[in-house]
Amino acid sequence: MPLNVEHPKDWEAIASIGGPVVDPMIVRCGELFLRGAKGASSPVDAWDLLTRNVHAIGTFFDRLIIEDQIPVFNYADTFDIGQNFNRGTLGRINDTEEVLVDVNVRYGAYQEVKSAALQELKKLYGANSQAVEANDAENILGELTASGYAWYPQLGDLALRDEREQRLAAFILGGLIFGAYAQRAGTGHLMQPKRSRLFLAISLGERPNHSAEEYLFENLGNLTGRPTAEVPYTPTFFPLLLQMSDGPGALLENALEMRRSGEARDYRAWLGQALEDFSRNGRISTARVKEVEKIATAVRRKLDGVPAPNVEIKTTVADVVGARLPGVSVNLTPVIKAGWGWVVDQLPGNRHRKLLTRAIVSDGEYRQLDRRVHTVWQGDGVRAD
Repeated sequence: MPLNVEHPKDWEAIASIGGPVVDPMIVRCGELFLRGAKGASSPVDAWDLLTRNVHAIGTFFDRLIIEDQIPVFNYADTFDIGQNFNRGTLGRINDTEEVLVDVNVRYGAYQEVKSAALQELKKLYGANSQAVEANDAENILGELTASGYAWYPQLGDLALRDEREQRLAAFILGGLIFGAYAQRAGTGHLMQPKRSRLFLAISLGERPNHSAEEYLFENLGNLTGRPTAEVPYTPTFFPLLLQMSDGPGALLENALEMRRSGEARDYRAWLGQALEDFSRNGRISTARVKEVEKIATAVRRKLDGVPAPNVEIKTTVADVVGARLPGVSVNLTPVIKAGWGWVVDQLPGNRHRKLLTRAIVSDGEYRQLDRRVHTVWQGDGVRAD
């Protein structure tokens, strides 16, 4: 049964869900992957979309593991118009517990949010705005068509030069509306990178507000002197899930099993505490630094004397939160892989360290992840009810 938002107090119910507001294009990429190649109406177009959005697919499955629940706003108005959310492919995720919460923002509440978002859109399209590059525009509009995207909010009295620009502006407006949902719910907003780039293109490089998690990872990365990535780094479990699975249906089962594991529960608690501490106090605790130091020490001890490429494990503030160990992913030999297995078994303390270590190793083994994504996508997909 959907959760309805009609009055200002109803946003409190959304806030209690706790998960971020996820861009509908991220959710759509996850759904199209789950259907598999056999379930796609046009496999060629679907794969073209997915291969351009591998990060979005990974984000979708990562969130299934690390969030208690995720609100999904008016999904049937954005894709597959008129279909019942709970009876579609995504509804299968909720077979054993409600992970995805179907949220219906009613007309009055929606218009209030949209009115504020339109004012922001007009600022973006002010006198100092720049046109979107033609190639970028065509790529984005093509992906919207391939995904079945059907939500183009009216632009009011904002006058634009042609239909293409109007569709791009409506796509950006959708992102602003979802950002406003996140503000009213007091939670984070995970925006599809392409929608984020549109903001940058027309606002002379002014970055949109990040979620607390993105801000945390990005700024800690800057402290190390690393170049700022287009997509802020967060640990991903997607490569590990791909390694474990022979089809989208199996991958979903593995993701939900991992979600229920004690390791994942520990990680959700650990990450939640880190984000809360940083959000409230701007602090990274010494205890988290020591956790990564223990992992690094165990790896150095095991790899000592093993002939290998230049493997260097650095313990930095960014590594503490990201749990990433730079260099270890380079040219892993079978001997080193065996060493990693030993390290995982010997890691002291909390179980989430072992889960993160396995995820990092799996991530490092894939040089062209899209090939494995395609192989798994060819397997048996998830069927709607």
